[in-house]
Amino acid sequence: MVSIKEIAKYTGASPTTVSNVIHGRTGKVSREKFQQIQAALEKFNYSEQMAGRILANNGSRIIGLIIQDNIGLMDREFSNPYVGELTQAIEYHVRKQGYYLMYHKSQSFDESLRMMQSWQMEGVILSGVQPREIAQWYQYLKTPAVFLDVFQDETVDVAAEICNVGLDYKVAAAKMTAYLIQAGHKEIAFLSRGKPERWQGVDAQRRDGVLQKMADHGLSTSSVCQGLPNYFSDIEEWIDAYIQRQFDGKTALFFASDLLAALALSRIQAAGLTIPNDISIVGFDGNILSRFASPKLTTIAQDVNLKAEKALTMLFQKINLEPILVHNIQISGTLIEGNTVKQLISK
Repeated sequence: MVSIKEIAKYTGASPTTVSNVIHGRTGKVSREKFQQIQAALEKFNYSEQMAGRILANNGSRIIGLIIQDNIGLMDREFSNPYVGELTQAIEYHVRKQGYYLMYHKSQSFDESLRMMQSWQMEGVILSGVQPREIAQWYQYLKTPAVFLDVFQDETVDVAAEICNVGLDYKVAAAKMTAYLIQAGHKEIAFLSRGKPERWQGVDAQRRDGVLQKMADHGLSTSSVCQGLPNYFSDIEEWIDAYIQRQFDGKTALFFASDLLAALALSRIQAAGLTIPNDISIVGFDGNILSRFASPKLTTIAQDVNLKAEKALTMLFQKINLEPILVHNIQISGTLIEGNTVKQLISK
């Protein structure tokens, strides 16, 4: 098996830099060098059996939480409250079982698998897995695992073989869209990062819920989907230009997360506009940003603690070889009415 020194020599980096990338300490690693080292680790299928050496054969009692987020890592984005709330909820339920949580944000399937193997995790919660990766996970995953919010590729039929806990995003997005329509909004935009034609997973589900509800009401869907830049460093500039274009005639903006909605709130108000008088804004998640935003954000809230509890219950059933009757658990989103939607028609 290739060593850290050999990876360092291959990439022209120091062994310390390679070790930092392996263990997620990337704060001082350039984006170019990070990508180069990651590519080398994947090419040589690097795996360091740390847990085997440190913990011998006594069982690691480690439960992993691996969140695949290539864009977040590249942008060094650590500010999403949803991730923090989810991690804390999962850690609480892991600790109740006498286990320890190891958190890792991953760039790819290969990195995620390498981390699991290195630490000999006894179970893992996987979030951010894209539909196209389900077949890979099904083929190589030997550790008891539960996915969060996974939507399998239609070409791969393994739904009965994997365990998943998620929100019914399509129904929840349709619920918010119906709320906006009932308030009199006919010109609605749904905004998320990336190009709309490339949206997958939760973004695609939310998009479909919005489009379906608008079509049900006979409203045009031709310009509903708006793709934001991938990186937060570019999103503010995009929103400022959108403001200058008077939101392309839209009266309500439905953002895919409270984080994006809160960013838009700040830019719009900085431009001298008022919410909801000049534009209505809604979000998704129901995290601390929606509660503390001014004005308070209208959003779809998901019960993160319930999601964590259901996922860990299922995971320990797998670890303990207990029967699992339901492999796919869907929880409901709750519409929380704030002060960011203007009523264009009387209730």
